[in-house]
Amino acid sequence: MPKREKSKRLQVVITEKQDSLLTKTAYQLSNPERLVSKSEVVRLGIEMLNKAVEQGELDPKLLTALAENDTTDE
Repeated sequence: MPKREKSKRLQVVITEKQDSLLTKTAYQLSNPERLVSKSEVVRLGIEMLNKAVEQGELDPKLLTALAENDTTDE
């Protein structure tokens, strides 16, 4: 039997707009045979963001958006 990958639980506070975007994306990625959860969307986003950073393809606008949202995290 293959070993199960270790996982960690992460709790974050998101805005209503971010939750709406997660729901919308999960719905768009789903099909009748396979429903995609919001957690899967987050995991996919992490993988895609990491790949973009490692390949130097990160859109500078994303960093600007992070800086703007930084004040709402406090």
